[in-house]
Amino acid sequence: MVGRTSATNRERTASLRVSAGILVVCLVLAGCASTTTGPADITDEDTRDTRLALWLAKKAELIAHADAEFDLVLSGWFEQSEADDILDRSPSSKLLAGLTVTWILDDAAWQGLLVTVANGGDPNGPLQITDDMYLMFDSDDDGELDTHCSPPGWDDILAMDPRHSGWRQLVLSFYGVVGAQPQHDGVVIDMVDAYPFCEGAWSEGVPESLSADAWVDAQAELLEAVRDTVPAAKWVFANAGRDFPAGSPFPQHLNGYLLENALGELFGLETVDELLDSADRALTTTQSPHMVVYSVDTDDTDVIDPERFRLGLATSLLRDHTYFAFDSGPRDHGGVSGWWFADYYDIELGEPDGPAVILQEGYMRDFATGRVVVALEGDIGVSFDEPYRDTADATVDTSFTVNQGDARIFLLEP
Repeated sequence: MVGRTSATNRERTASLRVSAGILVVCLVLAGCASTTTGPADITDEDTRDTRLALWLAKKAELIAHADAEFDLVLSGWFEQSEADDILDRSPSSKLLAGLTVTWILDDAAWQGLLVTVANGGDPNGPLQITDDMYLMFDSDDDGELDTHCSPPGWDDILAMDPRHSGWRQLVLSFYGVVGAQPQHDGVVIDMVDAYPFCEGAWSEGVPESLSADAWVDAQAELLEAVRDTVPAAKWVFANAGRDFPAGSPFPQHLNGYLLENALGELFGLETVDELLDSADRALTTTQSPHMVVYSVDTDDTDVIDPERFRLGLATSLLRDHTYFAFDSGPRDHGGVSGWWFADYYDIELGEPDGPAVILQEGYMRDFATGRVVVALEGDIGVSFDEPYRDTADATVDTSFTVNQGDARIFLLEP
């Protein structure tokens, strides 16, 4: 789930607004050359290092931060000036923008962004959110739709009927505009969901109750249409929470996943092995370049658990084509101030010597100038011929112990 509190979103979506729609119109008119080739694969030029992502980026914080560089930045929209500021510091960063295909936030600024972009910069254009698009229930069996469908515990998120022709036109126009912009390397779709939480609901625009199959089928049709709408060379990315069930029609239309609340309870990826298994299934079912983000957070507490942070970061380094994100939690993503960890994020590991090694106690992977160790079933002793530095506490030695339930990144001491 990726809902946020209304107050948090008002603050964040204010920064996403397109000023009077003028800039969007200019960008739409400028256009973007399309291509028939698929997205380029990820390449590691000289080093693997940490590959970092920022989910639902607070762009102003990112731009204001003197040191923060992320390889993948995801947000609702990037104005060209914002993209330029980000890329001036980190030229290889990929910028993905987008919102939704099945829900809206009960927030005027958020909805305004969706509508303004969909209408090519005109907030009063013909494509609007209308009451007959909402998925609702007849809670008292009187034949009247009276209750919005929302994910349990997230009343500020309102589900939309993915079968509704007007909603589809609005969403596809939005992604067409987003995908056409030269500052965007691709699009991101939030809350792609294989498990219906609105079964039995319907909208006035489609007076037929929603079944589990219809929920999946309608989303699959929308994902295919988004993929066809976005230039072929650009990425299509989804926040899926976890991998989709076997046989799902969704992954074939996607290049990447975000595994939200990784190592948390929200989507059942509470352990490193569960996270790795889910990521591996996502990597094998999507289209090239097969990206996966391990998005670890504090479960909205803002209390940083160092072991959970290290486990997530180290686990992301056990595989290629993987990114790591860390922030407050499902209700407040994208923070940079206070969330940039230079001791870990600025390291240089160099090229991997090979794939990760499975140990009885956990995992280990060697790099040109470092080693990553994840200890799951017991303590793991680590020995080197030369002095190495433990990034956790800056200790320099030739032997270390990684305690069960923790992870460490060791760097060759210059």
